[in-house]
Amino acid sequence: MSNAAVLVAEEHELVLAGLCAVLLSQPWVALCLAADSQEAAWQVARRHHPQLVLVSTSLGGRSGLDLCRDLRDRMPHVKVVLLSGEGRMSAALALAHGARVFPKGERPAAVRLSKRELDVLQHLVLGLSNPEVAAVLNLSRHTVKQHTAAVCRKLGVRNRAQAASRAQELGLVG
Repeated sequence: MSNAAVLVAEEHELVLAGLCAVLLSQPWVALCLAADSQEAAWQVARRHHPQLVLVSTSLGGRSGLDLCRDLRDRMPHVKVVLLSGEGRMSAALALAHGARVFPKGERPAAVRLSKRELDVLQHLVLGLSNPEVAAVLNLSRHTVKQHTAAVCRKLGVRNRAQAASRAQELGLVG
């Protein structure tokens, strides 16, 4: 998810500012958008098409679940993470509304790919073979094979199809 636009939907101004500050310090975040209500978040999402939306469970007195559901139904390419700081929420309920769920104590691992590895990965996702990727990127077949192996290792997968799937799941490719 390189150069991503991230939308933070949170009703508490201090939390909203803090999350945006932390996100903007990350190299993969190009733009941090902010909204303090469900309605404002939906307008910002429609206007700016973020790749990732962080949604508070409570937005201006309304449930963040409604926003998650709207994003899932109307903008299915957007990754949604539901922030629950005011209590517990069942994983099943969050998933049913389109949010991503990480088991307690588990965080999504940061995947660090080089520029060239990302280039190779983008072509793998398109279904190109190693010789085709080599021709497009003006690399040797051996170099492409090495980059493909490194990508698979870093993504924790065994083959090209799994690498493509995992890359899309993590938002590493468009």
